Amino acid sequence: MDATARADAIVADRLRAAADREPLPGPATGSSAVEIAASISAGSPHAARFTGEVAAAVRGTALALEAARPHPTDLWAAAAAEHPDPSVWFEQAVLLGHPVHPLARSRGELTDDEIRAYAPEHRARIDLGRYDVPDRAATYTDDEGLPLLPVHPWQAARRGLDGPGQVWGGAAPLMSLRTLSTGDWHVKTAVDLQLTSAVRHVSAAAVHNGYFLSERLDAPVRRCGIALLPETAVWARLDSEPDPGLAAIVRPAPHAIGHPRAVPLAALAECCPSDGRPIAVAFTGDDPEAWWASFVAVALAPLRLFADTGVALEAHGQNTLASFTGDLPTSLVYRDFGGVRVPPEDWPELIGDLPEPDPEARLVKLLAALFPTTLTSIVDAFADWSGTDPGKWWSTVATEVRSMGLESWIADAVLRRPWPLKATTAMRLADNATDDIWVRVDNPLAAA
Repeated sequence: MDATARADAIVADRLRAAADREPLPGPATGSSAVEIAASISAGSPHAARFTGEVAAAVRGTALALEAARPHPTDLWAAAAAEHPDPSVWFEQAVLLGHPVHPLARSRGELTDDEIRAYAPEHRARIDLGRYDVPDRAATYTDDEGLPLLPVHPWQAARRGLDGPGQVWGGAAPLMSLRTLSTGDWHVKTAVDLQLTSAVRHVSAAAVHNGYFLSERLDAPVRRCGIALLPETAVWARLDSEPDPGLAAIVRPAPHAIGHPRAVPLAALAECCPSDGRPIAVAFTGDDPEAWWASFVAVALAPLRLFADTGVALEAHGQNTLASFTGDLPTSLVYRDFGGVRVPPEDWPELIGDLPEPDPEARLVKLLAALFPTTLTSIVDAFADWSGTDPGKWWSTVATEVRSMGLESWIADAVLRRPWPLKATTAMRLADNATDDIWVRVDNPLAAA
């Protein structure tokens, strides 16, 4: 099967799965992804747009499959040789993106050549310009004054910027495409592109909130075995407010804060294109059960944080990285605060939708990101590779959760009730496509 046929089958399967669990206008009929997209969106005023998005996702997925390459035997050595930031190899090893989103490899209006030039699965290297734009500002200053504004080259061309004051050469796009590693820094840029569900700007709330969350969350997350990548922001003003299309958030790379072996959780489930071995299995040695128990204890740190503070991290496979000592995961690294939800009474300085008064709504954010997407992908990868029952791996998760002494309502949501999952296909067909829609899926811990 060629790459286009494989890509069509992958996207079609995701659409069929969405039709089984989400409230969609029509049933999933047809054989190709575009036919199924037309069927499930029939009668929606957004049907034509959605069908076009699915066609673009098939094209992007095919390009990703064509870029696939076998994993090296020694992953740590390969990562160290690939880029000054050793996390880049693992970021760029993820071929298909979000495990359940039908538009996981849609790239907005980028051409095929631009996708190859800018997308992480194509192992792109980019010159990231830094511009002296008029009326710029920052969440911090230093003795050198305000920093220059990093702008993605695609965005710089779109906005008519030329002549950057400085350039970071060899910057590598991470899993999110618009976030680039310069070596010691991760720079989250703004692009006027829809990537999966939204146009990827940097909001005024993100500019404002990052500093406060970086400062105040540091101590409690460390107690739970999590290190934050602290944020600073640089932006251009538009009518005295941050321009969301000319803004950037800057974070240290994991190795720069003492985590030289940091692997996004999504990458752990990534299978080698040649032999099918998941990246996680490469680290397990002769005792995968013991490795898995260590990993689970580390991966559940966001649940401990919620139990202790009421703060819910959106701990999905892109935002959350496992930090290794040797081949053993020993802690987490967390980045990107846009999906965090906090008790409003404890965080009066935050703006936007991060303050959430309902503790159950905060828990939904955490559970949906960590359990039915991220952990499920890794469990499925382990089970498929080893030919074992997924329940074997879920039982370790259930045992660890029970040992945490959670309040009964939290334990019930994790261990017994169906898990929440974001209905990403239904959201694309809603009038406001970025408003969360939730569905419930089977909880494998209920039988563990």
